[in-house]
Amino acid sequence: MRTISAEDVRIPKEARDAVASHEEVLVLNRERPAFLIVNPEDYPRPGMAPRRGRPLHEVLSILEGGPLPDPGFADDLEAVLDSVGPAPQSPWERS
Repeated sequence: MRTISAEDVRIPKEARDAVASHEEVLVLNRERPAFLIVNPEDYPRPGMAPRRGRPLHEVLSILEGGPLPDPGFADDLEAVLDSVGPAPQSPWERS
């Protein structure tokens, strides 16, 4: 792999922001794909674990499209917690 200085390359702010958000940026030349700019954390390299999970904007989009809890959900949850009894002071303490 060849490495060059960022000062030698002009990348628009919109593209830099997209790459920083782990979005791929496809560069076209005469309406044909010429380059793909990716975040180095997303580029699989020998000996490196691949990046896990999803970008935050994608998770928020998924959650936004999901159903809302029904109106009685909070009451049901409180009933369950009441039936279990008080929680221990420390999460590591035996219940």
